[in-house]
Amino acid sequence: MVGSVVIVGVGFVFTRVLSAPLQGTMGMTVFGGGILVAIALARDGVQGLDPRRLTPRQRKGMLQHALTSSLMKIGGPIAFAHIGAGPYASITALGSLLAGLPMTTWTGRALRVPIFLAVLISTGALIGVQSVSYLGIGAALAAATHPFNLPSQAKLLGDKRDQGVAQANVICMLVVIPVCFPLAEYLGTPVGTWTWGPTELVAMLGAGLFATALAAVMQTRAGIYLTRGGMGVWAATAPALQPMVAVALAPVLLSLFGVATVIPDAIQWAAFGIVTSTSAITARLDAEAAEAAQKAKAPTRQE
Repeated sequence: MVGSVVIVGVGFVFTRVLSAPLQGTMGMTVFGGGILVAIALARDGVQGLDPRRLTPRQRKGMLQHALTSSLMKIGGPIAFAHIGAGPYASITALGSLLAGLPMTTWTGRALRVPIFLAVLISTGALIGVQSVSYLGIGAALAAATHPFNLPSQAKLLGDKRDQGVAQANVICMLVVIPVCFPLAEYLGTPVGTWTWGPTELVAMLGAGLFATALAAVMQTRAGIYLTRGGMGVWAATAPALQPMVAVALAPVLLSLFGVATVIPDAIQWAAFGIVTSTSAITARLDAEAAEAAQKAKAPTRQE
């Protein structure tokens, strides 16, 4: 859990030097997906990329990963452009709050609604958002489907997680890369104006390696070994913890690679704290309620 947060946090540092959010998306899609495909080819040859070698259950998990990963890579830059990083983190936490948490109690279900609304409103107020963009909110909700669905994907893929994730990234590349060009024009950052120097290439490679390739390997394994409640707590706190880790590691990466980063101010730190603490409390309360409900049902099952 901690390792996954740290790895993705490092990936966030690399994306900060890029001139446009979509350039980070390209890095994660091309380099990250390419690394996962290379791993699958090295382990299983061309057969590792053959969906026919997956069971119907595993193909379902692979297709879910391809869909939600594409939504995250496309929706993320749109949300950043229209509502900013703070509200985007809050909305992503909505998907994470629901991820892996057994919905066995009405208390757990009802608790998430006011908690999430409080997180969203508080973060938006702290960041200083003056207007509401329904496009930005919709894009953020689309991106939030990825952390929400990660536990389900891990369970469906089972022992074929590496092959399934690699195949999903092939589909993701075919979907995301063509969309990036018109989307860049729409967001006002034409592809032709992007800088493609050594620093940018290192940043794109770093984003792909840490935010996609290594993160995907660790996350799919975490979903197998963690309880649903544990996975939910991890997924609920990760969106806000990862930027904190990125800030902590930024000076080290700056000295090694010359990759610049943006340090949040006190208001943004407060926003990250709201997302993290509120998400963790909600996830833990619901996990405890679910465990208690399951124990209460156990004697009835034995009878």
